[in-house]
Amino acid sequence: MQRYHITLGASTSTGGKVISASSCCSIDGVLVALEGDAIFCPACKSPGKIKIFGPRIPESWNGTQVALQDDLCICKCAPPPKLIANQQRKYQVVDGSAPSSSAATQTASAAREEAQAAALGDQDEQITLRLLDDLTQAPLAARRYRFELAGKTIEGVTDSSGYTQPISAAERAQLVAWHLLD
Repeated sequence: MQRYHITLGASTSTGGKVISASSCCSIDGVLVALEGDAIFCPACKSPGKIKIFGPRIPESWNGTQVALQDDLCICKCAPPPKLIANQQRKYQVVDGSAPSSSAATQTASAAREEAQAAALGDQDEQITLRLLDDLTQAPLAARRYRFELAGKTIEGVTDSSGYTQPISAAERAQLVAWHLLD
């Protein structure tokens, strides 16, 4: 079975998006996501985190496992949504042996509860978002942007690598839209 690597911007089975990728590795210029990286889930309107799940070949950056297709988005949804890769260049080939479905359900439930508890404590966590060109996936460097949140607006300029000013987990959860101002 092939399990594709998850990168920034990858989707979930409920339409969510991976919004942070903390590895130093990239595929076609897009950073690879790791366990614990952030996801926004529109189905439950809450932030989530990547939780590894299922068979894999151990592969990590700074001791944290890379995220693969069919890993879980731990948010408020039950059952947890699965990650869907948005690239087909890099993958692992693993045998299909996975935990039994009842064990898998228990593992997913425990993982969701653990991540939700961690997320409640991470509301002050600050991360930067990287803005990329839709077609070329090149970083949008030195570009003015506006984040529209529920009841608040944040404006700034991306750095030379396309990264925004840091925003909190609470702000990410309220993100409604973003716009380039130039």
